[in-house]
Amino acid sequence: MGELYRRLKEYTEADYYPFHMPGHKRQQEAAEGSLGKLYRLDITEIDGFDNLHQAAGILESCQQRAARLYGADRTWMLVNGSTCGILAAIMAATKKGGRLLMARNCHRSVYHGVYLQELETAYLYPPMIQESGIAGGILPCQVEKALQEERDIGAVMITSPTYEGVVSDIEKIADITHRYNIPLIVDEAHGAHFGFHPDYPANSLSQGADVVIHSLHKTLPSMTQTSLLHLKGSLVSVYRLERYLQIFQTSSPSYVLMASM
Repeated sequence: MGELYRRLKEYTEADYYPFHMPGHKRQQEAAEGSLGKLYRLDITEIDGFDNLHQAAGILESCQQRAARLYGADRTWMLVNGSTCGILAAIMAATKKGGRLLMARNCHRSVYHGVYLQELETAYLYPPMIQESGIAGGILPCQVEKALQEERDIGAVMITSPTYEGVVSDIEKIADITHRYNIPLIVDEAHGAHFGFHPDYPANSLSQGADVVIHSLHKTLPSMTQTSLLHLKGSLVSVYRLERYLQIFQTSSPSYVLMASM
């Protein structure tokens, strides 16, 4: 049983009366059947349960455990899905009106980040796998060539694995971007399980990526909308990441979602 869920359950079974949000006041009668149990766990930021945007207690402990598990320097829980992590990563790693080198088959949230930051883009076109008709992985030589030719690139953004499960050579790509002192952001939304079994690929953090986003709900047993944002190294500012997470995440994070993580 997770630490946060255990604490929520203990609080639910105590005799506290909730003079706080949410409006259903943790009353089981607010919903029929098993859904009522979730209502009883649904609280807001109260004493003993920390604040996701200023984490210094139980939520900070949960994030530190996740960082150790994945090999990150810092990890943040996301309740607005991987989308908010991708937006925060792009905003933190680039300057307004700057340039982003990105895979052409990135998720639409990457394009939204480009729009919000008013970025110019240079594209990496993944080669096609002819026998299956799907896009392959981004090749290290493509990244090397692009960084030689393109000027003022603020960050490199790729998706690995892709929706079809294609994995790029993150270790070699990270070595290249770091030679140019440029951070590598990896949308690893569909690879939150990577690294936990010898038959799986290694996760991108262990391969040298600077920022990695995981959708826990896609391949692990966590509720929809739950994700993690990981940071490793110093090429992307912790301060800027936290600043943009406060902008793109709700100020009322769900404790039910966080407990499922």
